[in-house]
Amino acid sequence: MSTICQRRLPALLPASADPSLCARLFGDLIRHLRELDGRPVEELAPIAGLTVQEWESIEAGQAPEIVEQVYLLALALELGDAWQRPLVYLCAQAQGD
Repeated sequence: MSTICQRRLPALLPASADPSLCARLFGDLIRHLRELDGRPVEELAPIAGLTVQEWESIEAGQAPEIVEQVYLLALALELGDAWQRPLVYLCAQAQGD
């Protein structure tokens, strides 16, 4: 994954949140947004500083642990600023810290 300043995502979990469900939701959302975008993983992964395998792992429910990676996913998908906070929040819930 990206070597830029790698800050861990903040723990924002309510006690009742299910991290594995949040991770799957994050991955499903990224997949859905990519499919809406119409570009293949092979095109988007390098833009986000990922290998194809790393991107596919995210879509399969392995949420990034580094906040900058979430921003790079949003950048690759050409999502506006309004998407960044919800994506970071959902991804942070997936960490279960």
